[in-house]
Amino acid sequence: MKKKIEKIDFDVSGLRNTDSFPLVGDPNEATRLRFPLVGQVVLITSVNREKVPSLATQSWISIFASRPAIVGFGCNVNSPTAKNILSTGEFVVNIPGAELAKKIWNVSEMETEENKQIEKVGLTPVKATKLSTPRIAECKAHLECSLDWTKKYGDQVVIFGRVLLASVDKNAVEADFGQRYKYLKLFADLDEGVYGVIKEAKKVNP
Repeated sequence: MKKKIEKIDFDVSGLRNTDSFPLVGDPNEATRLRFPLVGQVVLITSVNREKVPSLATQSWISIFASRPAIVGFGCNVNSPTAKNILSTGEFVVNIPGAELAKKIWNVSEMETEENKQIEKVGLTPVKATKLSTPRIAECKAHLECSLDWTKKYGDQVVIFGRVLLASVDKNAVEADFGQRYKYLKLFADLDEGVYGVIKEAKKVNP
């Protein structure tokens, strides 16, 4: 007989503070736990109406549709990223490899409206193809997006973007299946200051 694994339930239906999600349990206790849903770490670039760029780290991001291609992510409605996108209607999702993890964590600790924020963290802004918002040169893929729709929840807003152009490093495009993900080194936010890297890809045998 298969042994039944005991579960611990957390009632989160009454949570009102968005900062407590996806944390469950008492944050001061050793038993505290992030929801076992991980988010890929990306960098979002945006510009204000004066074309001054801003940079933000995001891990609450996903693909919502394929035709048309729609991506979405959540952020604070008062952040420079949200204000810029709502004002200009565009943004770029920059997809880094794990070798940029330390720099990306430095982004999250910077004042978000610092002058030359991208350069100060050691990254390089480069011209996008369809937008005035720059890409980040060191990232391995980029999604140039126009604002499609938003949904607000308290002080958080989910921003949905229509992908106008996708760009991927040639080394990844031309690599065989196994080597592609070794090259990309995609990574996800797991816990406070902790990340996990995708090091292998396996096909499901029917």
